Amino acid sequence: MIRDTLPHILAIDAGTSALKAVLYAADGSVLTIATRRYHYQTPQPGRAEADPTAWWDALVEALADIQAAGFDLQQVRGLGLTGQMHTAVLLDGAGQPLAPTILWLDRRAVDETAELRETLKLPPSQLNSTYTLPKLLWLARHQPEVLARTRTLLWPKDYLRYRLTGQFMTDLTEAGGAALLDMERRDWAVDRLALVKLDPAVLPPIHAPTDEAGSLRPEVAARLGLSPVVKVIVGAGDVIALLGGAPPQQGRLACSLGSSGMLSSLLAADQPVNVACQRLYIYPLLPQRLLNGVLSTSGAALTWAWQTLYGPDTPLETMLAAVAATPPGAAGLFFLPYLAGERCPYWNDALRGSFYGLTLTHQKGHMARAVLEGVAYSLRHLLEIAEEVGAPIHELALAGGGVTVSGWPQIIADVCQRPVLLYAGQETVTRPVYAYCTTALDRATSFDAALQRTFDPPQRLEPCPDLAAVYEPIYHRYRRLADFAAESLK
Repeated sequence: MIRDTLPHILAIDAGTSALKAVLYAADGSVLTIATRRYHYQTPQPGRAEADPTAWWDALVEALADIQAAGFDLQQVRGLGLTGQMHTAVLLDGAGQPLAPTILWLDRRAVDETAELRETLKLPPSQLNSTYTLPKLLWLARHQPEVLARTRTLLWPKDYLRYRLTGQFMTDLTEAGGAALLDMERRDWAVDRLALVKLDPAVLPPIHAPTDEAGSLRPEVAARLGLSPVVKVIVGAGDVIALLGGAPPQQGRLACSLGSSGMLSSLLAADQPVNVACQRLYIYPLLPQRLLNGVLSTSGAALTWAWQTLYGPDTPLETMLAAVAATPPGAAGLFFLPYLAGERCPYWNDALRGSFYGLTLTHQKGHMARAVLEGVAYSLRHLLEIAEEVGAPIHELALAGGGVTVSGWPQIIADVCQRPVLLYAGQETVTRPVYAYCTTALDRATSFDAALQRTFDPPQRLEPCPDLAAVYEPIYHRYRRLADFAAESLK
């Protein structure tokens, strides 16, 4: 049995296809990780459903794996949860799930989404088909008997917490991601439930992520090998991965460059916002709000260029060497990185990627550089919108696979004309859970201080003033091209 003298934190992430249990030491270092996979069903094209009890079984098995690896769960003093968002878990009066749960990626409620946007006068950033409310309207029309039997509405991590403690509750991120939150009052928009014929009594109390959710049920503690003194913390939806990749701060834009690009910055709770915010998401995270934007393809655009221009058998380094040998601006070649439509800021699934300015003199290196620059230009576009909303950006913090792509972070620094901090590490979604638990256990420790423990010091890149001057007029030409493309496909 592996022991140390300090209490441990257990962070649970109930994802779409797997549950991950991460055991943290008190200092924020990861002791061990256990992952248990499960499957969801796709009974028809565009539909995706799951059995919530599979998530509970995976939690039980993951904790057994941690103990089998030699770690003593009796040393755990805080347990927090996160998980997939927008996925409603409907429970009957006995606390049992009703019917298969409709997952966030299910697209059956596209028509209901359009109807609700018109009724509620909400932009796509505040209501789309992944959200809970349109799916509830679909159920009201096609399976009303399910809603008639519903007594409690939860989300995946909330369901697991209920199984642990017997308590019904949720947090602000889930309420916002359901399109059921009154953002100004930070409470349920109960009038919206009338649209789907649900009694407001089904809605659980909303808590802060650092609130204590109660004690473990004695029989559950014994089964899981946990001490009955463990504090269970409310936690938040997996949007908090935006906090755990590269830590956002007021004045900083945190960017996770994976297949897509996730960008976030913090707004003060009382920060006024304007109409520009309709092009981005805003999630309430006490005591602040998280401003969030998404580029549909960033790393995916790089992978497409590599495999299409050079072939999968050619090392990525070959393409990156050609990029480095190509002057900034790619000799007048532009790339619009809309290979899967675009979310922020255009919200247009019909947008498509394209090269503009291609001539007989352009080579593969020009095309590859144009792709990397195109993503950087799109990133700067969202940076400028964040500033319009009311979040001045002084630096960028990059995380994800894009950080390791030689030369790309420097291109981003030069295009955005901001210093760039490079963060490593993979536990993006459970780091904030560790911080929530630590803050709940020790109120003298701030969330920011606890989260910072989980990061190694970042590498810092400064923008090159000469290259920033080169990119400035090119960026504005790119913006005109992008705006024209979006406008022409409305």
